[in-house]
Amino acid sequence: MDSDYLPQLLVVDDDPEDLLLIRTAVKRSNTPFTVKSFRDGEELMEALHLLSENDQEVELFSHSTIVFLDLNMPKKDGRSCLRDIKNNSKLASLPIIVFSTSESGEDIMNSYELGANSYICKPDDLASLERIIGEVYRYWFSLNRDSHGHTSISQE
Repeated sequence: MDSDYLPQLLVVDDDPEDLLLIRTAVKRSNTPFTVKSFRDGEELMEALHLLSENDQEVELFSHSTIVFLDLNMPKKDGRSCLRDIKNNSKLASLPIIVFSTSESGEDIMNSYELGANSYICKPDDLASLERIIGEVYRYWFSLNRDSHGHTSISQE
């Protein structure tokens, strides 16, 4: 792995316990994700808006970041965030995984229609969450490697 390779997991969730569980699962899964958390969609969108002002940073960010997005939050919910991100040409390639307690077929279908890359129901236990984090990282990492096994992102 390149030393400049800095994978990030942005977690958007209003439940402090879920945020703590995700941080713990990332540590235990031995993935090199840096976790940044946001308590609601409004916080996430403010951070993404600032970032989107620099095209070079947006490109690197989009290739080094995955967003875990809860659906039901105060202020700005996950559906609104998903819609806004996917409708922004600078941010549309940012991979979004809806990470929700909802198992509703309507929520799942609506999330995909809005542009979610995946939908994962929050597991009940830390071991399952740890496994999910590891699988997401391995999948994401495989997408960001070229045919020679090098990461396709670098900071210069």
